[in-house]
Amino acid sequence: MLWIARITVGLGFLFSLLMGVQTFFMPEVSAVTLGLGTDLPALGFNTFRADIGAFFLTAAVFAGLGLFAGRPGAIYGAALLYGLALTGRIIGVVMAGAPEGIATPIIVEAVLVLFFVFGARTLSR
Repeated sequence: MLWIARITVGLGFLFSLLMGVQTFFMPEVSAVTLGLGTDLPALGFNTFRADIGAFFLTAAVFAGLGLFAGRPGAIYGAALLYGLALTGRIIGVVMAGAPEGIATPIIVEAVLVLFFVFGARTLSR
C-alpha cells in the first residue's frame, strides 16, 4: 500500500511540476491546453503565467515535501489546491451550465484530490 501511495503522489507531483514549468516558460501552449486559447493580451499571458504557473508549482512543492522530505502532511496542501479548483469548476457548471470539454478537467482534478488524500493518509502511518 505504501508503494501505491508513493506512486500516486509521484504522478500528481510530476503532472503538477510539468504543468507549472510549461505554464511559466510556454504560457501560450498551456493556455490552449487549458482551454483559454491564444487571444490573451500581453498582460493576460503574464497573469496566466504567474497565477496558473504558481498554482501548479505550489501543488508540486507540497507533493514533493511529502514524497522527498518526509512531510506527508504537506500533501494535503496539494489536495486542497486541486479540491478548490474542482469546487470552482462545479460552481461554474451549476451557475453557467456545462461547457464542452468540462468533464476532462473535472475528472483530472477529482482523481488528483483522491491521489493526494490517499497518499497523505497512507504515508502518514
